[in-house]
Amino acid sequence: MGQGREAEHGHRAHPGDRAHPGDRAHPGDQAQLGHKASSGPRAHFHPGRGDFEGVLGLLAGLTMSFGRGRSARLAAELAGVRVGDRVVDVGCGPGRFLREAAERGAEAVGVEPSGQMRRIAGWRTPGALSGRVRVVDGTAERIPLGDGSATVVWAVASFHHWSDPEAGLAEVHRVLQPGGRLLIAERLTRPGGWFRHHALTWEQGQDLVAQVERAGFSDVTAGRHPLGRVQVLAVQARRPAN
Repeated sequence: MGQGREAEHGHRAHPGDRAHPGDRAHPGDQAQLGHKASSGPRAHFHPGRGDFEGVLGLLAGLTMSFGRGRSARLAAELAGVRVGDRVVDVGCGPGRFLREAAERGAEAVGVEPSGQMRRIAGWRTPGALSGRVRVVDGTAERIPLGDGSATVVWAVASFHHWSDPEAGLAEVHRVLQPGGRLLIAERLTRPGGWFRHHALTWEQGQDLVAQVERAGFSDVTAGRHPLGRVQVLAVQARRPAN
């Protein structure tokens, strides 16, 4: 995927590119894919998924497990998921994106610290996919999988939960096999927007691009992709083949 080129689902840009005002989501828009704001590549705003417990956690998880088909398809298409892939979903929540990967013939492992979310992911996985989907207790900074065990790692609408993005990217780099693909996707917002604590501005996306490059990834791009009434900011990269 070359930098600065038009893509099927949106525009990818060099790290130095600026967003056009029309490419940003309005603060009042609603999206299936909520999330992260950052004042810099190390900033984080929310605690881990441990707060998704109890009755409120159950309600949140059930709400999140429905109606996210377009988001899941977009993630799978951007990551190029295909038969034989081994996908790791960091912060998988109720597992909708795991199921999308499994439906495309991949083996999918969700990494999720919330016991409530892990249970919902299990409930929502149909029997026909159960052999290709599993969910484990972990975080971005502590992925309980072996070195080089994944061909794809994605974090969709979960990056804002990472307590230490630098450590998380190091773990992702370790878990990916050489040549493996990384996708981080978050809602795109404008500076000062209502969803700024659950989204990325274009400028913050460029900070993330630089951080991913510092973590040892190659072919790093940032892209804007339409999803309903909003846009998604997707940062994609590869672990170098050698």
